[in-house]
Amino acid sequence: MRTIGWRLIVVATALLASWSSEAQARDETIERIRLGSGFEIVIGQKQIEPGGQLLEAIAIWVGAKLDQPVPTSLPKLAFTPAGQIAASRLKQYASEIVQQEGRPNIVSIYDTRANIIYLPDTWTGATAADLSILVHEIVHHFQEVHHVKFACDAAHEAKAFELQEKWLRLFGTSLEEEFQIDPFSLLVRTSCGM
Repeated sequence: MRTIGWRLIVVATALLASWSSEAQARDETIERIRLGSGFEIVIGQKQIEPGGQLLEAIAIWVGAKLDQPVPTSLPKLAFTPAGQIAASRLKQYASEIVQQEGRPNIVSIYDTRANIIYLPDTWTGATAADLSILVHEIVHHFQEVHHVKFACDAAHEAKAFELQEKWLRLFGTSLEEEFQIDPFSLLVRTSCGM
């Protein structure tokens, strides 16, 4: 009986050590991600130069997910108060916003004519949620460069939200957790005439 008890303790200890090692590896994956460009994103660190290697790394990731080549020119980033972003979005896509029940939380916008992504002046790029905003807008840049057509303004958001959700899942979170966008709200925001 002593031998069985001792063996159970050894097996349990080995399992716990293995589980602890796997959990630590998962934690490191959540905190750091190396994208196709070799650029390493570290969650919790403010992005000092968000328009350079970070933008390129995210574009490579998006291109791989969309199975499209990365555009030769990437948009510039501009930081502005959130209220101005919402006003710009309302002007650009008034028909999309009017058809939605309530006003959606507008966090960023990609201006196709100026080739600029407008981010809130509070954006730091230190969280998975912050970076997912950039992912979302880079998808719109791909759509513009590759001349992807949509039935309505709202429909062009579907792929951007899909990749934003995939990005957030890499870090163990979701659109619903970070932006309060549940599946039904997402369906409404990405469907024509709903």
